[in-house]
Amino acid sequence: MGIINAVRKTIAYQKRNGTRAAFFAALERVSDKIKNKYEFVPCNEAALNEQREEYKLLAKAGNLAMFSIVVPLFNTPEKYLREMIESVINQTYGDWELILADASPKPLDLAREYGDKDPRIKYYHLDKNAGISENTNKGIEKATGDYIGLLDHDDFLTPDALYEVSRVIRKSMKQNKLSVYKSCPVRLIYSDEDKFDDSKGKYVEPHIKPGFNMDLLLSNNYICHFTVMRADVIRRLKLRKAYDGAQDFDLFLRACAEATLEMPAASGQVVHIGKILYHWRCHSASTAANPASKTYAYEAGKKALLDLCNRYRIKAEVEPLPHLGFYRINYVPNIYSCRSDVGCVGGKILNKKGRIAGGAYTKDKSLMYAGLPEGYSGGLQHRAVLQQDCYAVDVRCIAVREDLIPVYEQITGVKYENSYICALDGTLDGKVSTADGFSSFTPDAIVEMSVRFGEEMKRRGLRVVWDPRAVKRVK
Repeated sequence: MGIINAVRKTIAYQKRNGTRAAFFAALERVSDKIKNKYEFVPCNEAALNEQREEYKLLAKAGNLAMFSIVVPLFNTPEKYLREMIESVINQTYGDWELILADASPKPLDLAREYGDKDPRIKYYHLDKNAGISENTNKGIEKATGDYIGLLDHDDFLTPDALYEVSRVIRKSMKQNKLSVYKSCPVRLIYSDEDKFDDSKGKYVEPHIKPGFNMDLLLSNNYICHFTVMRADVIRRLKLRKAYDGAQDFDLFLRACAEATLEMPAASGQVVHIGKILYHWRCHSASTAANPASKTYAYEAGKKALLDLCNRYRIKAEVEPLPHLGFYRINYVPNIYSCRSDVGCVGGKILNKKGRIAGGAYTKDKSLMYAGLPEGYSGGLQHRAVLQQDCYAVDVRCIAVREDLIPVYEQITGVKYENSYICALDGTLDGKVSTADGFSSFTPDAIVEMSVRFGEEMKRRGLRVVWDPRAVKRVK
């Protein structure tokens, strides 16, 4: 990480996006570092011992979920290799196997030694290096678990990672009165993560993720690590060599799209664990430390999104955003003609100071990104500038599916106009809006109407999408 790397990132960003954008990006990053001091707090030993005891009781009762953790190796430094393997050995949940698929020119002696000592560690030296996707697929072929997790060769898990994942699966199995794991509705589980700065020995940049959000996933691979998938799903979908560099993103897109764009609902199929279970190591050659070190990965990500759009007959263009690895889907001619799962789409409201005063709302009527200045992206994950699902959008800047216009007018008492498209295509062109149908309502009343309309969308099983590129200014 360090100052030199930060300067390099800023210069590269300035070259891609211009001086003004680089200024705001640097200003926001400094502000975030001052406000958000981070210290990783590991699970204490007492809690870990409780998990170990619980595992023993579960093991006696039988029918435990078996996990396969697949790790593609390639010239992995011994220090990183040892720490990665030990992080799996130290799991409080013991029903696992570690599949090491080694594509190094010469076998890694340390990996082989671990395999000789522990039968749960299965080491395979591959005939050739076929690339990250094919090497990983070789490991998946060897896996025998009910669920398969992916772990990079230089990263490491927290000791409670598999325990927490097993809890999600056991809960779903119990709720659905199931006994066979391949029948479990949960197809993909992901956790929060942080980075480990190898040069300083410090945990940094926590990524605290939201619950499953398909449109956010279409904007970037926010799922990332630690991810575990039901074995039958990952074996069927596999990783695709044509998307090397973004192979995980491509896999997650396809797995999640099946659950949201093909099936009635994703409820219970994709689950988020709100706890850091994965440490992504930052070192000089890693993407974590220097995103620009794998520029080809971002082209592969764009390619994966285009493939998904084609697969589901979504006519759209994929636009790379200023921050590497982040994208925008531009639907042609609009989102409704492409996606029957969307009920409405809305933009953001800026006040006279250029700060967010309306836009995306949560179920409890809180405004997301409230007060964020114009030009800021919302932190390290840039979530405030990404298309995403939300509970409700502001009724003052909204586009509604045609058949739902009467519902909008009934809830708001205001004649519908497509204020979103005006905000998106620049018709408003920075003008402050005063003459709309909402000027007589209080801010609280507007929020109430927005959330009520969002609730109606949820009742009908429709998605509410927020698009922060559409901007409406109010006094």
